[in-house]
Amino acid sequence: MNTQFYNINGIPSPKPESDFWVTNNGVDFVISKNDIIGDIDMNCIMLQHEVGNIIFDGIEKLHSMQLGMPMWIPYAGIDGDLKVSKEQFEILINKSGANTELYKLLYYYDVSNLIGTFQNSVQETKTLFCQFYEELNTNSFMFTNQPIEPNGIMFASGRLVTSIFSKVNHLFISLYSQLDFLAKITYEVENLQSIFNTYPKLKSSKILFGDSKKTKLHELENTVFEKSVKNIKIIQALRNEIVHNASFENIPKVFQHFENNKMIEKFIFLPDFDDDGIIKTFKSRKRFFGMDIKLNIILPDLIFDLWKRQLETIKELKKAMGNTIYN
Repeated sequence: MNTQFYNINGIPSPKPESDFWVTNNGVDFVISKNDIIGDIDMNCIMLQHEVGNIIFDGIEKLHSMQLGMPMWIPYAGIDGDLKVSKEQFEILINKSGANTELYKLLYYYDVSNLIGTFQNSVQETKTLFCQFYEELNTNSFMFTNQPIEPNGIMFASGRLVTSIFSKVNHLFISLYSQLDFLAKITYEVENLQSIFNTYPKLKSSKILFGDSKKTKLHELENTVFEKSVKNIKIIQALRNEIVHNASFENIPKVFQHFENNKMIEKFIFLPDFDDDGIIKTFKSRKRFFGMDIKLNIILPDLIFDLWKRQLETIKELKKAMGNTIYN
Protein backbone atom coordinates (compact mmCIF):
# COMPACT_ATOMS: atom_id res chain seq x y z
CA MET A 1 0.00 0.00 0.00
CA ASN A 2 1.38 3.38 -1.02
CA THR A 3 1.46 5.79 1.90
CA GLN A 4 -0.31 9.10 1.43
CA PHE A 5 0.72 12.11 3.48
CA TYR A 6 -2.03 14.56 4.34
CA ASN A 7 -0.58 18.05 4.34
CA ILE A 8 -1.59 21.29 6.00
CA ASN A 9 -2.47 22.87 2.64
CA GLY A 10 -5.05 20.17 1.88
CA ILE A 11 -3.06 18.63 -1.02
CA PRO A 12 -1.90 15.02 -0.45
CA SER A 13 1.54 13.81 -1.47
CA PRO A 14 3.54 10.55 -1.59
CA LYS A 15 6.18 12.10 0.71
CA PRO A 16 6.08 14.86 3.35
CA GLU A 17 6.14 18.37 1.94
CA SER A 18 6.36 20.33 5.22
CA ASP A 19 7.14 19.76 8.90
CA PHE A 20 3.46 19.00 9.63
CA TRP A 21 1.63 16.05 8.11
CA VAL A 22 -0.79 13.29 9.03
CA THR A 23 -0.86 9.77 7.63
CA ASN A 24 -2.97 6.67 8.14
CA ASN A 25 -0.97 3.46 8.49
CA GLY A 26 -4.09 1.28 8.39
CA VAL A 27 -4.10 0.79 12.15
CA ASP A 28 -3.92 4.33 13.50
CA PHE A 29 -3.18 7.87 12.47
CA VAL A 30 0.38 9.14 12.72
CA ILE A 31 1.16 12.83 13.26
CA SER A 32 4.55 14.17 12.22
CA LYS A 33 5.23 15.93 15.53
CA ASN A 34 3.91 16.90 18.96
CA ASP A 35 1.81 13.77 19.47
CA ILE A 36 1.90 13.61 23.28
CA ILE A 37 -1.39 11.73 23.69
CA GLY A 38 0.50 8.78 25.19
CA ASP A 39 2.13 11.06 27.79
CA ILE A 40 -1.24 12.57 28.72
CA ASP A 41 -2.75 9.09 29.05
CA MET A 42 0.08 7.76 31.24
CA ASN A 43 0.02 10.78 33.54
CA CYS A 44 -3.76 10.43 33.93
CA ILE A 45 -3.25 6.79 34.99
CA MET A 46 -0.61 7.90 37.50
CA LEU A 47 -3.00 10.58 38.78
CA GLN A 48 -5.64 7.89 39.39
CA HIS A 49 -3.06 5.94 41.41
CA GLU A 50 -2.33 9.03 43.51
CA VAL A 51 -6.06 9.46 44.17
CA GLY A 52 -6.32 5.83 45.31
CA ASN A 53 -3.24 6.24 47.46
CA ILE A 54 -4.79 9.14 49.36
CA ILE A 55 -8.32 7.75 49.71
CA PHE A 56 -7.16 4.33 50.93
CA ASP A 57 -4.00 5.38 52.79
CA GLY A 58 -1.92 3.29 50.41
CA ILE A 59 -2.45 1.93 46.92
CA GLU A 60 -1.87 -1.64 48.09
CA LYS A 61 -5.04 -1.54 50.15
CA LEU A 62 -7.03 -0.41 47.11
CA HIS A 63 -5.56 -3.22 45.02
CA SER A 64 -6.44 -5.84 47.62
CA MET A 65 -10.02 -4.54 47.81
CA GLN A 66 -10.37 -4.63 44.03
CA LEU A 67 -9.71 -8.37 43.93
CA GLY A 68 -12.98 -10.26 43.69
CA MET A 69 -15.20 -7.17 44.03
CA PRO A 70 -18.73 -7.39 42.51
CA MET A 71 -18.93 -5.89 39.01
CA TRP A 72 -21.62 -3.41 40.03
CA ILE A 73 -19.26 -1.48 42.30
CA PRO A 74 -16.99 0.06 39.64
CA TYR A 75 -19.32 0.00 36.64
CA ALA A 76 -23.01 0.32 37.56
CA GLY A 77 -24.29 3.76 36.57
CA ILE A 78 -21.04 4.48 34.73
CA ASP A 79 -20.51 1.85 32.05
CA GLY A 80 -23.08 0.57 29.55
CA ASP A 81 -21.57 -2.94 29.76
CA LEU A 82 -23.37 -3.52 33.06
CA LYS A 83 -27.16 -3.61 32.91
CA VAL A 84 -28.19 -2.24 36.31
CA SER A 85 -30.99 0.28 36.80
CA LYS A 86 -30.88 3.25 39.15
CA GLU A 87 -33.46 1.51 41.37
CA GLN A 88 -31.44 -1.71 41.50
CA PHE A 89 -28.29 0.25 42.33
CA GLU A 90 -30.03 2.00 45.24
CA ILE A 91 -31.19 -1.36 46.62
CA LEU A 92 -27.63 -2.73 46.43
CA ILE A 93 -26.30 0.32 48.29
CA ASN A 94 -29.00 0.12 50.97
CA LYS A 95 -28.45 -3.61 51.49
CA SER A 96 -24.76 -3.02 52.18
CA GLY A 97 -25.56 -0.99 55.31
CA ALA A 98 -23.09 1.54 56.69
CA ASN A 99 -20.00 0.34 54.86
CA THR A 100 -17.14 2.83 54.88
CA GLU A 101 -14.89 0.76 52.63
CA LEU A 102 -17.66 0.35 50.04
CA TYR A 103 -18.32 4.10 50.05
CA LYS A 104 -14.60 4.72 49.51
CA LEU A 105 -14.56 2.34 46.55
CA LEU A 106 -17.62 3.92 44.97
CA TYR A 107 -16.19 7.40 45.39
CA TYR A 108 -12.79 6.33 44.04
CA TYR A 109 -14.42 4.98 40.88
CA ASP A 110 -16.44 8.17 40.48
CA VAL A 111 -13.23 10.21 40.52
CA SER A 112 -11.55 7.69 38.21
CA ASN A 113 -14.47 8.02 35.81
CA LEU A 114 -13.89 11.78 35.64
CA ILE A 115 -10.26 11.19 34.69
CA GLY A 116 -11.10 8.34 32.31
CA THR A 117 -13.73 10.39 30.49
CA PHE A 118 -11.15 13.13 29.97
CA GLN A 119 -8.67 10.56 28.62
CA ASN A 120 -11.22 9.20 26.15
CA SER A 121 -12.10 12.69 24.97
CA VAL A 122 -8.44 13.51 24.29
CA GLN A 123 -8.11 10.32 22.25
CA GLU A 124 -11.24 11.31 20.35
CA THR A 125 -9.69 14.71 19.65
CA LYS A 126 -6.68 13.11 17.97
CA THR A 127 -8.94 11.00 15.76
CA LEU A 128 -11.14 13.94 14.73
CA PHE A 129 -8.09 16.14 14.15
CA CYS A 130 -6.50 13.55 11.85
CA GLN A 131 -9.76 12.68 10.08
CA PHE A 132 -10.19 16.36 9.27
CA TYR A 133 -6.88 16.46 7.40
CA GLU A 134 -7.56 13.09 5.76
CA GLU A 135 -10.91 14.29 4.38
CA LEU A 136 -9.57 17.71 3.39
CA ASN A 137 -6.70 16.08 1.48
CA THR A 138 -8.44 13.10 -0.13
CA ASN A 139 -11.57 14.90 -1.42
CA SER A 140 -11.38 17.37 -4.29
CA PHE A 141 -14.90 18.72 -3.52
CA MET A 142 -15.30 19.32 -7.28
CA PHE A 143 -18.17 18.25 -9.54
CA THR A 144 -16.03 18.44 -12.71
CA ASN A 145 -12.45 17.59 -13.62
CA GLN A 146 -11.57 21.19 -14.41
CA PRO A 147 -12.18 24.44 -12.50
CA ILE A 148 -14.41 27.12 -13.96
CA GLU A 149 -11.37 29.41 -14.28
CA PRO A 150 -7.76 28.18 -14.62
CA ASN A 151 -6.50 30.64 -12.01
CA GLY A 152 -8.20 31.86 -8.85
CA ILE A 153 -10.24 30.64 -5.90
CA MET A 154 -13.59 28.89 -5.95
CA PHE A 155 -15.59 27.28 -3.17
CA ALA A 156 -17.51 24.05 -2.80
CA SER A 157 -20.44 23.07 -0.60
CA GLY A 158 -22.63 19.99 -0.37
CA ARG A 159 -22.52 16.58 1.29
CA LEU A 160 -18.73 16.17 1.48
CA VAL A 161 -18.31 19.67 2.88
CA THR A 162 -21.09 19.05 5.40
CA SER A 163 -19.25 15.87 6.48
CA ILE A 164 -15.95 17.65 7.09
CA PHE A 165 -17.68 20.51 8.93
CA SER A 166 -19.45 17.99 11.18
CA LYS A 167 -16.03 16.73 12.27
CA VAL A 168 -14.80 20.28 12.86
CA ASN A 169 -17.88 21.09 14.94
CA HIS A 170 -17.49 17.91 16.99
CA LEU A 171 -13.79 18.65 17.45
CA PHE A 172 -14.27 22.10 18.96
CA ILE A 173 -17.09 20.93 21.21
CA SER A 174 -14.83 18.12 22.48
CA LEU A 175 -11.89 20.47 23.02
CA TYR A 176 -13.93 22.78 25.21
CA SER A 177 -15.51 19.85 27.08
CA GLN A 178 -11.99 18.76 28.00
CA LEU A 179 -11.43 22.16 29.63
CA ASP A 180 -14.58 21.61 31.70
CA PHE A 181 -13.40 18.15 32.71
CA LEU A 182 -9.95 19.37 33.71
CA ALA A 183 -11.61 21.99 35.92
CA LYS A 184 -13.74 19.26 37.52
CA ILE A 185 -10.76 16.93 37.99
CA THR A 186 -8.62 19.70 39.45
CA TYR A 187 -11.29 20.84 41.91
CA GLU A 188 -12.11 17.28 42.95
CA VAL A 189 -8.55 16.10 43.60
CA GLU A 190 -7.80 19.32 45.46
CA ASN A 191 -10.82 18.67 47.68
CA LEU A 192 -10.96 14.88 47.99
CA GLN A 193 -13.58 13.48 50.31
CA SER A 194 -12.16 12.23 53.61
CA ILE A 195 -15.35 11.31 55.48
CA PHE A 196 -17.25 8.24 54.28
CA ASN A 197 -20.21 7.83 56.61
CA THR A 198 -22.35 7.72 53.45
CA TYR A 199 -21.74 7.35 49.71
CA PRO A 200 -20.58 10.90 48.87
CA LYS A 201 -21.40 12.90 45.76
CA LEU A 202 -18.56 14.43 43.75
CA LYS A 203 -17.81 17.93 44.98
CA SER A 204 -17.02 19.00 41.41
CA SER A 205 -20.38 18.03 39.90
CA LYS A 206 -21.28 21.68 39.15
CA ILE A 207 -17.77 22.92 38.38
CA LEU A 208 -17.02 24.13 34.84
CA PHE A 209 -14.00 25.73 33.19
CA GLY A 210 -15.25 29.19 34.11
CA ASP A 211 -15.04 28.19 37.79
CA SER A 212 -11.27 27.62 37.66
CA LYS A 213 -10.79 30.55 40.06
CA LYS A 214 -11.95 28.11 42.75
CA THR A 215 -8.89 25.91 42.14
CA LYS A 216 -5.33 26.29 43.37
CA LEU A 217 -4.05 26.09 39.78
CA HIS A 218 -6.02 29.20 38.78
CA GLU A 219 -3.93 31.35 36.38
CA LEU A 220 -0.90 29.04 36.73
CA GLU A 221 1.40 29.51 33.73
CA ASN A 222 1.63 26.75 31.09
CA THR A 223 -1.57 25.06 32.32
CA VAL A 224 -5.01 25.33 30.76
CA PHE A 225 -5.86 27.76 33.56
CA GLU A 226 -3.24 30.36 32.60
CA LYS A 227 -4.86 33.78 32.26
CA SER A 228 -5.99 35.02 28.83
CA VAL A 229 -4.46 32.38 26.55
CA LYS A 230 -5.38 33.36 22.97
CA ASN A 231 -5.56 29.79 21.66
CA ILE A 232 -7.98 28.77 24.40
CA LYS A 233 -10.05 31.90 23.78
CA ILE A 234 -10.30 30.93 20.09
CA ILE A 235 -11.39 27.39 21.01
CA GLN A 236 -13.99 28.82 23.37
CA ALA A 237 -15.27 31.33 20.79
CA LEU A 238 -15.62 28.72 18.04
CA ARG A 239 -17.27 26.23 20.39
CA ASN A 240 -19.79 28.86 21.46
CA GLU A 241 -20.59 29.74 17.83
CA ILE A 242 -21.12 26.06 17.01
CA VAL A 243 -23.28 25.33 20.07
CA HIS A 244 -25.33 28.51 20.11
CA ASN A 245 -25.40 29.53 16.44
CA ALA A 246 -25.05 26.14 14.67
CA SER A 247 -21.77 27.04 12.93
CA PHE A 248 -19.04 29.64 12.55
CA GLU A 249 -20.01 29.91 8.86
CA ASN A 250 -23.43 30.67 7.36
CA ILE A 251 -23.03 28.11 4.57
CA PRO A 252 -20.22 25.56 5.12
CA LYS A 253 -17.60 25.98 2.39
CA VAL A 254 -14.26 24.52 1.41
CA PHE A 255 -12.22 26.89 -0.74
CA GLN A 256 -9.95 25.70 -3.56
CA HIS A 257 -7.06 27.67 -5.01
CA PHE A 258 -6.04 26.97 -8.63
CA GLU A 259 -3.05 27.94 -10.74
CA ASN A 260 -2.96 26.89 -14.39
CA ASN A 261 -5.89 24.50 -13.85
CA LYS A 262 -4.02 22.78 -11.00
CA MET A 263 -5.36 22.79 -7.45
CA ILE A 264 -2.57 24.03 -5.19
CA GLU A 265 -4.46 24.56 -1.93
CA LYS A 266 -7.70 23.76 -0.10
CA PHE A 267 -8.80 25.59 3.03
CA ILE A 268 -11.62 26.63 5.32
CA PHE A 269 -11.91 30.24 6.41
CA LEU A 270 -12.43 31.19 10.04
CA PRO A 271 -14.02 34.48 11.09
CA ASP A 272 -11.78 37.36 12.11
CA PHE A 273 -10.40 37.39 15.69
CA ASP A 274 -8.96 40.26 17.70
CA ASP A 275 -5.60 40.00 19.51
CA ASP A 276 -7.28 38.37 22.52
CA GLY A 277 -8.88 35.57 20.50
CA ILE A 278 -12.38 37.09 20.52
CA ILE A 279 -14.46 37.04 17.32
CA LYS A 280 -14.77 40.54 15.88
CA THR A 281 -18.35 41.81 15.81
CA PHE A 282 -20.33 44.85 14.70
CA LYS A 283 -23.91 45.06 15.95
CA SER A 284 -25.45 41.68 15.02
CA ARG A 285 -22.72 40.85 12.47
CA LYS A 286 -19.94 38.55 13.61
CA ARG A 287 -18.88 36.63 10.53
CA PHE A 288 -16.27 38.89 9.02
CA PHE A 289 -13.59 37.23 6.89
CA GLY A 290 -11.12 39.98 6.14
CA MET A 291 -8.03 38.51 7.83
CA ASP A 292 -7.66 35.34 5.69
CA ILE A 293 -7.52 33.07 8.76
CA LYS A 294 -7.46 29.48 7.52
CA LEU A 295 -8.61 26.74 9.88
CA ASN A 296 -6.29 24.07 8.48
CA ILE A 297 -3.28 26.39 8.90
CA ILE A 298 -3.87 27.38 12.53
CA LEU A 299 -5.46 24.15 13.81
CA PRO A 300 -2.21 22.25 14.60
CA ASP A 301 -0.98 25.09 16.80
CA LEU A 302 -4.33 25.23 18.64
CA ILE A 303 -4.32 21.47 19.25
CA PHE A 304 -0.64 21.09 20.15
CA ASP A 305 -0.71 24.04 22.53
CA LEU A 306 -3.78 22.64 24.27
CA TRP A 307 -2.24 19.15 24.58
CA LYS A 308 0.91 20.63 26.17
CA ARG A 309 -1.19 22.62 28.63
CA GLN A 310 -3.32 19.59 29.46
CA LEU A 311 -0.20 17.52 30.16
CA GLU A 312 1.29 20.25 32.35
CA THR A 313 -2.00 20.60 34.26
CA ILE A 314 -2.10 16.86 35.05
CA LYS A 315 1.57 16.93 36.07
CA GLU A 316 0.95 19.86 38.43
CA LEU A 317 -1.95 17.97 40.03
CA LYS A 318 0.21 14.87 40.49
CA LYS A 319 2.96 16.99 42.03
CA ALA A 320 0.55 18.64 44.47
CA MET A 321 -0.96 15.29 45.47
CA GLY A 322 2.49 13.77 45.95
CA ASN A 323 3.35 16.59 48.34
CA THR A 324 0.10 15.93 50.19
CA ILE A 325 0.95 12.26 50.59
CA TYR A 326 4.58 12.43 51.64
CA ASN A 327 5.00 15.77 53.42
